[in-house]
Amino acid sequence: MFVYFSLGLMTRESEVTDGMVKFAHALVEAGHLRAWFYALERLPASIRDTAFSEIAAQMRRDGEDLELADAVASLANPKIYQTILTAIRERVGDVTQQT
Repeated sequence: MFVYFSLGLMTRESEVTDGMVKFAHALVEAGHLRAWFYALERLPASIRDTAFSEIAAQMRRDGEDLELADAVASLANPKIYQTILTAIRERVGDVTQQT
């Protein structure tokens, strides 16, 4: 699994969970989700981080997959967000980057 391998290399300080792998695969497979994820890069980090925390909390309240909710919550960490963003871009061959 390329995404898992990329994430594993890029996140040495934390374990790559199954939820994060599922999330990354969904981004690779679904263009509309990937576009949404890329668009978040344009937001100020504090707003993006708060949004990920709120989305994860709502997922937990709604009884959704806890591993996936934890993966979303972990994206509030800017290093993890950037790692996933980079891995997805590499996987789909998108070398453009917002500045």
